[in-house]
Order: sequence, then structure tokens, then C-alpha cells
Amino acid sequence: MPPRARLLVYLLSSGVAGCAAPLFPSRVDLAPLQAKLTASGGDRARILRPSSWEDLTALEVGRRYKLVVARDGRLAIAPLPADAPDNAYVHPILGDGRPVRTAGAITRRPNDTFEVDQDSKSYCPTYASLDAAVEALVRLGVPRARITRSDRPPACVAPPSSR
Repeated sequence: MPPRARLLVYLLSSGVAGCAAPLFPSRVDLAPLQAKLTASGGDRARILRPSSWEDLTALEVGRRYKLVVARDGRLAIAPLPADAPDNAYVHPILGDGRPVRTAGAITRRPNDTFEVDQDSKSYCPTYASLDAAVEALVRLGVPRARITRSDRPPACVAPPSSR
């Protein structure tokens, strides 16, 4: 990538100089994922869309759950832990195939602290994009001091134009 393009990507992803944070498009087709969710007995209605801090108590302590932050800043969290067998609640399902502010995972820790990371092969978000997850949690009433970030760079799938 040419230096100017790298600089532009950095500026957009970091919010430097008043630039709006980017949206990350899904790099995979949604239809086969929806079919897999249906075949597994999953239902999009089970996706957790918390409206308060108390809704996050549904997350089992110590387990990682996939999440996305939608364009409107709202969280969508998988109803099953990321390592659950046959879990078809993948990031594009959570984001309905639309571009998102960030994607990755959330882990509820003891004493109701939360850790977020950006590990999403389908959306390939940046570490800086985790600001969107932090802000979404703060809006739900989670104190900023109870939120940590973990840098888990994803092994991204190839973008649609290069497949």
C-alpha cells in the first residue's frame, strides 16, 4: 500500500483530525451463513441487543461472546459463547451483513468488568475501532474503568474484490 494510502487508513481508523471512524464491510456472503444458522436451529431473535448494563449479566463469566457495534452504535452480542459447538452466530449474522463500527468479542470478567477485542475475520476491524465498543458499553451504564481492550488482530479473509 502506498504511504499516502496508509496514512489515510490510519487517519480514518483513529479518528485523528476530526475524521469520522470508518465502517467495516463484511468480507463474506451473508446468505450461506443465514442458511447455516437456520439449519442449526438458531434464530436471529435470540441475538442479545442490550439496552442496559443489567442485560449484560446474561453473559457467562469468563466466556467470550462475539459482538458487533452497528452503524447506529448499538451492540449485538451472540447468545452463545464463541467456543460453543456448532455456533452459527458469526459476526455477519450479528451485523445482518451490513457494515459495522467494530466487530470482535466481549468477555465478562469477575466483578462485572468487561474485556473487548477486535478478532473478526469477516469484518477485519482495527484495534482503534474498539472505541465504538467501549462507548456502547459506557452508554449502557458500564463504568469506563471496568472496560479493558485486548489487541487480537484478526486473520482476515480476503476482501470481496480480490476473491
